[in-house]
Amino acid sequence: MLKANAKTFLKMSKLGVNTLLMFCILFFACKETNKTPAETSKELEKNLPEVVEVAKPTSIEIYVWVDKLRLRAEPTTQSEMVATLKEGDALTFLNERSDFTEKISLRGTLFDEPWLKISTKNGQEGWVYGGGVKFYKIGVDEAPTPYDDCFKLQKDRKMTQANKCIDRTHFRELKKESSLVTESSSGITFQLLSGDKFTLNNIGADSIYQYRYYLKEMASFVVHGRYGIQEGYLLINDKTGQITRTKGYPKAGIDGEYIACLNPDWGDKGNFRGIQLFGYVGNELVVVLEEALDEYRPVLPKWVDEKTLQFTLLEVADKRNRKSRYGQLIQNEQGEWELEL
Repeated sequence: MLKANAKTFLKMSKLGVNTLLMFCILFFACKETNKTPAETSKELEKNLPEVVEVAKPTSIEIYVWVDKLRLRAEPTTQSEMVATLKEGDALTFLNERSDFTEKISLRGTLFDEPWLKISTKNGQEGWVYGGGVKFYKIGVDEAPTPYDDCFKLQKDRKMTQANKCIDRTHFRELKKESSLVTESSSGITFQLLSGDKFTLNNIGADSIYQYRYYLKEMASFVVHGRYGIQEGYLLINDKTGQITRTKGYPKAGIDGEYIACLNPDWGDKGNFRGIQLFGYVGNELVVVLEEALDEYRPVLPKWVDEKTLQFTLLEVADKRNRKSRYGQLIQNEQGEWELEL
């Protein structure tokens, strides 16, 4: 009897232990399964390896500014030609340049630049001469003036041809505006839109005026003035005859809100050499930026859009005026104009 009871007790004990173990397993299993999806997701995220993002290298675009620029296999003019590039082509600079510079003449300008390794849009790689490219896009002049071709001749130091070009253009512009402008040895008379007449009188050799062109967008006649060895330009308001004096050749922006005036002072006669920018404050033209450039002659301005004026800078120290670099005048988001050389 005792043996039977002992056996029964042992069986019941084993059953109790097994039951307890099963209860514990179920309890903890239920506890795990009671986690919300958000809690489970956070738990998984903790166990994931950390992902480190590698920044992609920034590609630098450069732009061809001379037509038929040669792409070569190596940084030398004797190397095999890979392709011929067009003016305005965008290239990717591969952050390699020759450790030497080379003097090469492009468009009448002598450059002393290194070679740059580039890639074209269709994947061709090679080397281009640094003087043939720019690190910003060269735009088309959206606000040309009648004398731009004459100034290109000046820039190349073809002064005799440039002066002939200016005389031809001057004659053509006088003929074009003959109903509004009359020029003689004594001065210039303007027929204003108000019906009145306004006259600029020459005073011997001290003050000589010559008509340039009618800047209709800015409601002004452009006049060149020579005062002894000094020279400058005048803007004559076509309604009132009011005079605004500028220190350089006026070139109006696309929207007619600003006028850029550049003067290279070719004769080094003490004239202002630099850039002026005029803008409207109310109905009055005032100087909003003036920058003297003692080391450079600024030439060939181009308004490529309403907020960007591009131009060429010739080094004064170079007696042949062949070395050059490029600059921009840019209006920032705050409406302020910044000079980039």
